[in-house]
Amino acid sequence: MIFTTSKKHWIGDRANKYPDECFIIAPEEKFSYNEFYNNCLFVKNILLQNGIRENNHVGILFSHNYNFFVIVNALWLIGAIPVPFNTRNTKSEIGYQLKLAVIKNLIIDKKLEQEFHFQNVKLIIHDSKPCLPADMFTTQHPKFEFHNLKSKILTTKYSILNTALIMFTSGSIGKPKAVVHTFKSLVESVKTTDSFSPLSKKNIWLASLPLYHIGGFMILCRSLISGSKVVFPHSPKYKDVKKAIEVSNPTHISLVPSVLKQFLKNSINPNKSIKHVFVGGGPIDSDLCLSAAKRNWPIVNVYGSTETCSMVTALETKKFFTNGCSVGKAIGKNKIKIMSLPAVILAGKITYEDKYSIGEILVKSNSLFKEYYNDAITTTNSLKNGWYYSGDFGWINKNGFLYVGSRREDLIITGGENVSVQEIQNAILEIPFVKDAYVFGIPDKKWGQKVCAAVVLKNNAEKNLTDFLRTKLAGYKIPKQFYIVTNIPKNEMGKIKRLELFNQLKIS
Repeated sequence: MIFTTSKKHWIGDRANKYPDECFIIAPEEKFSYNEFYNNCLFVKNILLQNGIRENNHVGILFSHNYNFFVIVNALWLIGAIPVPFNTRNTKSEIGYQLKLAVIKNLIIDKKLEQEFHFQNVKLIIHDSKPCLPADMFTTQHPKFEFHNLKSKILTTKYSILNTALIMFTSGSIGKPKAVVHTFKSLVESVKTTDSFSPLSKKNIWLASLPLYHIGGFMILCRSLISGSKVVFPHSPKYKDVKKAIEVSNPTHISLVPSVLKQFLKNSINPNKSIKHVFVGGGPIDSDLCLSAAKRNWPIVNVYGSTETCSMVTALETKKFFTNGCSVGKAIGKNKIKIMSLPAVILAGKITYEDKYSIGEILVKSNSLFKEYYNDAITTTNSLKNGWYYSGDFGWINKNGFLYVGSRREDLIITGGENVSVQEIQNAILEIPFVKDAYVFGIPDKKWGQKVCAAVVLKNNAEKNLTDFLRTKLAGYKIPKQFYIVTNIPKNEMGKIKRLELFNQLKIS
C-alpha cells in the first residue's frame, strides 16, 4: 500500500505506523522502523553539529551498507539534499562532480578516507562497520543520548515538491550530468512499480544493485514508502547476492544482466519466495531472457533511466515467449512514443506506417526529473512539452511492445555501469604515443556490452595502453579490447565511418 503525507517525512510516518515491524535486515543485525528512525535522528544531530543545514548539497561516498540509507534519511530530516557518488570512480572523476554539484560536505566511509581527499570539501568520516549510532562518526562533538534527541532537533518544513536527490549519470559529451529529483518524482516512481507489482508491508526487497544508481536507490524508497522490509547483502556482487537470497528469502530482487547470467551458468533456480526479478541496466539478449524464463525465474524486463527515476516499462515472464526481448509496455500512468521520420508510432495509439520504424524513445511520466543541475541548455533540449527525449533508440511493434534497438553511440552500458565514450577517448588521446582513437561498445554475453577501442599509435609504438589508463579511469571504463589500426576512417565532416571501421576490424 502506498501512502505519503505532505506534512512529515516518510521515515517518521512509518515509525509511527509500524514502530516494531522489521525494516532493515543486514548481515549482522536487524532494525525495526522505530530503531531505524532513532538512528536517523541521532545522525541528523551529528550532521547539524558538523554545520549541515537545510538545502545544502551533501555528498555521500559510501560502501554498500544500510548506513547509507540512515544518512540519506538524516539529511532529509534536516532538509539537506543527498548527492551519492560512485565508489568505483577515480578521485579526479569524483572531484569534477563535487564541483559541479557545489558540494562543501562529503560524508565518506572510513575505509575510503585514505583514498579520497579534496580541497575545499569538508570530510565527515563515517565508520560503516556494525556499531551503535554514537560510534558512527569521527567528530569533536559530544555524544547525544536518545532521550534528549527531541529537544535538540531543528524543525524543517517538508514539502513533496522539495528537491530530494541529485544523482549523477553519464552524459553524451563525456561529462556527467547531475539529475535533480523531487520527493514527488520518487513517490510517483514507487506508484508506477505498485501499478505493475502491488506493494505491501509483506514484501521483502533485496538491495541487490549499487545504491548510487537510481535502480538501487529506488529499492530503498519502495521499501520505505510501502512499509516493507529491505535486505542488505554485503555487496551487490553475485556471491553476496546469492547468499542473501538463500538466507532472507526476498520477494523482490533486481539484477543486472551479467549477474543473472551467473545464476543461470551455475544452474541455480529461484527461491519460491521470489515474485519478481527486475532486470535492466543495459542491453539484455533474448537468449538470456528465454533461458531465465524456462528455468522459472520470474523475470521482468524493464526500461528506465536516472532521468525517469527507474522503470517506466515492463515485460513479465510469460510474455517473453511471444515478444522476444521487448522491454514491454508503459506501466502506470507513463507514456512512451517513438520519434521517427516519417513514421510516428505512439504507444496505445499506434499509427503503423513503417513496421519497424526506429527512432528516439520519448517518455512522459510523473516521475521525470526536474532538471539537470546547473545545466539549463541540456535540460531544455531533453525536456520538451512534458516529454523526455531519452537519446535511446528503439521501435514499437504492432502490438504496442517497446524494443530498445540501441543506446546512444556515445554511451556504453557494461555490467550495469554507464560509461561515456567521449570520456574514455579523451583519456586515451592524452597518452603521448597515441595519435587517434575511437571508443565503442560491442555486444557481450557476460557484460551486456564490452568496451573496446580502435587506436592509432605514433611511430608504431608498442606499449601497454591499459597501464597508462589506470591512473585516469575507473577500472570498468578501461577498454577490455584494443584494436591497433593504421587509421580510423572518417568522412569529410570528421565523423567516424563506423560501418567501414567495423568491416575493417571484422566486427559484425
